[in-house]
Amino acid sequence: MSNITKLPEMAASRSTSPKSNHVYLNGRTLEGGGQLVRIAIGLSALTGRPVSIDHVRGNREGKKGLKRSHAAAVKLLAEISGSKVSGGEVGSQFLNFFPQSTRSKSGPLLDLSHVTVKSQYDIKLTTAGAIFLVFQALYPYLLHVGTQVTAHFVKVTITGGTNASYSPSYDYAAQVIVPNFAKLGLPPLSIILHKRGWTTGPVDLGSVTFLIHTLGSRYNLDGKNQPEESVQRDRAAEPVCSFPRINLMDHKRGKVTQIDITVLAPDQPTSNANAEEGGGSTVRQFIEQFTQHTLRREVRTLNPSIFAKRSTSRPAEEDAPETSSKDTPVPIKIHTSEATNHRSHVYILLVAHTSSGFRIGHDILGGIGSDRLPKPKNKGKQKHQQAQDRRHDSQNEIPFSAAAHLVRRCVEGFIGEISDESPNAQPDREPASTAKRACLDSYMRDQVVVFEALGKACHASGNDTDATDTETLEDERDWTLHTKTAQWVCRQMLDV
Repeated sequence: MSNITKLPEMAASRSTSPKSNHVYLNGRTLEGGGQLVRIAIGLSALTGRPVSIDHVRGNREGKKGLKRSHAAAVKLLAEISGSKVSGGEVGSQFLNFFPQSTRSKSGPLLDLSHVTVKSQYDIKLTTAGAIFLVFQALYPYLLHVGTQVTAHFVKVTITGGTNASYSPSYDYAAQVIVPNFAKLGLPPLSIILHKRGWTTGPVDLGSVTFLIHTLGSRYNLDGKNQPEESVQRDRAAEPVCSFPRINLMDHKRGKVTQIDITVLAPDQPTSNANAEEGGGSTVRQFIEQFTQHTLRREVRTLNPSIFAKRSTSRPAEEDAPETSSKDTPVPIKIHTSEATNHRSHVYILLVAHTSSGFRIGHDILGGIGSDRLPKPKNKGKQKHQQAQDRRHDSQNEIPFSAAAHLVRRCVEGFIGEISDESPNAQPDREPASTAKRACLDSYMRDQVVVFEALGKACHASGNDTDATDTETLEDERDWTLHTKTAQWVCRQMLDV
């Protein structure tokens, strides 16, 4: 008999019993995927509140229940936090997570005096599971409990997939998530790429190291060193809840000052390199040039007020000739360009820098069709030459057509992110008169929800009635289903 039948149907929200600290979640709520699980167990470990989830990933097509990356996140967080788990195996549609630590009397999080944490972890996934999804589950917990380590940071190395479907890539994390977290007041986070790993095409394991400067580390929020004696004094004091209070409406969106392009694609040679305005002799070169051309065309259709004025004193050599067109509102530059080894290993990331210090990004992961190169022609069969050339041209057009499609989709999504109007705007649904777009792209917005809730819980007071609450001033049309799901889970786990 399946283990799933052993657990009774759970409520879709927290237990209403005032004596119960146990939280029950319906895994089919809203987005109903793995994000709900990761946030729930992360907050369970942080608060010491047991959580039970039924219908895990119940809204997903195909196989329900925990996938390998989800099961790995549950197992690793349980080991690091000393929690007990039932239903944590691959395919399980229910999950019980029981932290063994107790909550602090002075706040909503764990009492750190009874927590053991190491300064270094080496995590090896057995498949190219998404490294950054596993990290999402561990990060809030380690930020808090890492205060107990004597090292300046907690070092976490994870082997798995760095460029994975439905997951932040290494490039997005390094170029968008890290600088935005720092701008919002979280301690410095460094990410070191050792090797790329892909979940598409031939599975290839990669490796990344995270250096987590914790909430109690020797670094202030501005990244400057604290005197060592101050650090020792802080460690000796009673542990306090110190997640910063985050209100996105306290931050200006700013104007776009430049756009960076990251391209990972194979150097597959081809003779058909003149598709539209693209060029170059390889797929990667085509993507670089076609992306720049498409971006230059599309940014000119936007309201000029979203861009910062170009400096007339900028040295001419700062931009490459192909990116310094005078009719482009801001510089468009190649940030990273790397050759990959397979047609399915294609990745594009566009990142806008803003005058307020934030990064707005949009990316896409995909493939480009056949990777078989044309065979050398047989000189003894000249009568078949014309037919062979037609097949040759048709074969070469496949990767360029697919690459152009990926570029267009990525640019379209990016333009929607930097536009002054929400891409989800509807004529019959106007935002509140005080509402405005947040300073983050829609995916980054999802990542911040947990830290917003933790900051609010840590700094909550009986008369906390902030008239500028994010929910009333932020344009909610920008909230994705993932954002709403994250907010719902946080409300259940943190009572905020």
